[in-house]
Amino acid sequence: MSKCHKLSFLSKIIMFNMSSYASGYEFGDALYEKFGEGRARENTFALEDEYESIRKKYNPDGVPGYQEVGDTAYITFDGFYTNMRDYYEEAPTAKDRDTFGIIAYSVQQILRKDSPIKNVVLDLSCNTGGQADAAVYTIAAFLGKASISLEDPNTGALVTNDYKIDTNFDHKFDSKDTLAGKGLNLYCLESKVSFSCGNLVPAVFKDDPHVTLIGQRSGGGACYVMPMSTATGSLFNVSGSMRLSFLRNGSFYDIDQGVEPDFVISKMEHFYDREALTKYIDGLF
Repeated sequence: MSKCHKLSFLSKIIMFNMSSYASGYEFGDALYEKFGEGRARENTFALEDEYESIRKKYNPDGVPGYQEVGDTAYITFDGFYTNMRDYYEEAPTAKDRDTFGIIAYSVQQILRKDSPIKNVVLDLSCNTGGQADAAVYTIAAFLGKASISLEDPNTGALVTNDYKIDTNFDHKFDSKDTLAGKGLNLYCLESKVSFSCGNLVPAVFKDDPHVTLIGQRSGGGACYVMPMSTATGSLFNVSGSMRLSFLRNGSFYDIDQGVEPDFVISKMEHFYDREALTKYIDGLF
């Protein structure tokens, strides 16, 4: 299998996933060498490396999916990924690294009996996107319901879907599955690296009064990803025609320009010094 390469042509993103028998094993590498990543993608990757380098200074052994610092819980993952096993059969643990496992485990820890947690921070500062159903699961865990809107600019078609989720795996969709309505202070840490679904989640939060955005303006990205194949079997993804949007007063607004934070954090170091960040958050309200 070839490495995954992202190639930017005009406003479209082409992600080459796997070569066919006809193109040859090294075809993806040849595309990358010829076209590069595209200016926007290369800038994002360079910034991501910078953020990750600074984060590593504070977390040399890696960032845990769930972490408690004083009265603040931090939930961190760098991409939205679906679960790899059946959590109805075996409950998630701190070792799980997919979005479903991290979110479900975190909600259960935060809502446990005699929990000291007052603040919850979803850290998407190095999150470059992923699978939409994992983003939906995250939004619903924070808000109780995830409302996702799509717009087709070609046909003018508009649709909004509402989702509820089960985080304690009792086969019920109720208030026990969400952080909403529990008196918690909810935050989302975003940066210029936060792209695609990493941009969608802050965009939905921005339009809700119960989550406060901190950090820097997110990186944008509104088109869903469409998988395709050549006739000989090369696999690739392209930017689809449907635009992720949010609905306000009956109007659809796409999220391609990114989302401004409610409170700006200008220095990268302040994103990852969690002792200092916890003190800052405690002083906001």
